[in-house]
Amino acid sequence: MITMMKKLLNYVIIFITLNKEAKANAKVLMDEAMDIGMAISKMAKTKVVDQKAKDALAQEVKEFNEAVNKFLDDLVIPD
Repeated sequence: MITMMKKLLNYVIIFITLNKEAKANAKVLMDEAMDIGMAISKMAKTKVVDQKAKDALAQEVKEFNEAVNKFLDDLVIPD
């Protein structure tokens, strides 16, 4: 049991060490997700979904997609 705990702890340490840069990418990812939420909230408050609002939401989704792709590209999973 202790050996398994050591291996698990070692795995976690390696994962965190290899993914230091992923922390910064996770922050960008969360910011983009918040932007989508704010855009949807703005549309819900105004109760108007015009082309300008649709374009703004589409742009936020594109930026979120890019942030997700960067996060996943930079993620390192140790063997």
